[in-house]
Amino acid sequence: MHIQRLWSFAVLVYAILAVSPPARAQTLVFPSSSPVDQAIPIQVRGLSPGARVTLRTAVADAQGQLWMARAQFRADASGAIDSGRDPALSGSYTGVEAGGLFNHARAVGDTARHLRFLTSGLAALATTIAVEDPSGQLLDSIVVDRFFLAPGVNVAALSEDGLVGRLFVPDRPRAPGIVVLGGSEGGYPDGAAALLATNGFVVLSLAYFAADTLPSELREIPLDYVTQAIDWLRARPVVSSNRVALFGTSKGAEAALLVASHVPEIAAVVAFAPSSVAWSCICGEPQFPSWTYRGRPVTSVPPGTDPAYRPAAGEPLRPTVNYVHRLRTAPAGSVIPVERISAPLLLVAGGDDQLWPSLPMSRAIMERRASLPMHADDELLVYPSAGHLIGKAYVPSGSTRVGGGRIETGGSSAENARAQADAWPRVLAFLAKALTR
Repeated sequence: MHIQRLWSFAVLVYAILAVSPPARAQTLVFPSSSPVDQAIPIQVRGLSPGARVTLRTAVADAQGQLWMARAQFRADASGAIDSGRDPALSGSYTGVEAGGLFNHARAVGDTARHLRFLTSGLAALATTIAVEDPSGQLLDSIVVDRFFLAPGVNVAALSEDGLVGRLFVPDRPRAPGIVVLGGSEGGYPDGAAALLATNGFVVLSLAYFAADTLPSELREIPLDYVTQAIDWLRARPVVSSNRVALFGTSKGAEAALLVASHVPEIAAVVAFAPSSVAWSCICGEPQFPSWTYRGRPVTSVPPGTDPAYRPAAGEPLRPTVNYVHRLRTAPAGSVIPVERISAPLLLVAGGDDQLWPSLPMSRAIMERRASLPMHADDELLVYPSAGHLIGKAYVPSGSTRVGGGRIETGGSSAENARAQADAWPRVLAFLAKALTR
């Protein structure tokens, strides 16, 4: 960590061609350690009233790629700047965004804008913050640790009775539980699990394929496996009142809604970029279903492509076109029976989702529940200009493309970042309310 800090600071100083600060002290104010999902503003004190300065941030990702952001501000009458109060006048973003200098950072040298920010497990992000005057002179700089996992949160591997996951337990006597399901990337959804545990929940990061002894493909995954994990978590002494929520993203959201339609004990469901139907598998033989339940295949929308969709050479693929085409002939049995879910739902969807049509599907879910008493507690968060990749922390939002730049997921890095900033605190508030009744 010490080496990374020195390297990050050295690169930043070189990048802005800074020189030693003047004798008068301008002071940057930011916690030396803070969670990555909190919009803590960057403050500067000791400036001349009305002075214009530039704030910069720099952080290296897991592959050593440097990400930087910059924004110009004007000091108030007391010589202070607060990024949570004062608008950025120009730079990587404009307007008031407390976490803007963290999630609007761009990869240095990535002219094609194809890179995604890669984290190293749950390691804290050593981030340099600097302030400079209009001539480029460095006025002050600090290095801070922005963490996913709060001190005191215990993490234990789970590998029993066929379950594969990691249990995150916060430093408190008892707390509500959450089972987290990732998307089509597979493996452990540890990032979201760590953030939820940092906010006081007992969280099971549940892998359901592409990890350890689990299937290598997202094909015929037993939903009973998820129900087993729910029962396991509810039985933990550290879980209060046996209350457990499901938290899923993309294919994980599809699974969460399917499971909740069969398990009445679920206390809440959070679904990022959800689906209103069960789709065929993302695997080498896509005619098979993604899921089974009690040994039987879950009826799914079969594979297919829109014959009118012919992307130009070099243009990234937009899978949502084919998903929309397939929805037109979806079997009735593939529709997720969300009206059976007794728990409140919170859905998060981008209006420009180019991976699959999560917003129309979210609206279909809400329509199916509109006449139900529990619908009063449902929430749909819509971000018209965001895409599929709405994050959960103030980290560089990165490219909207995946698959080496071959697949477009929609929105823009800026709009996805703004959606994240609005959605995450509302997700936490929803879970706190639903799980502490």
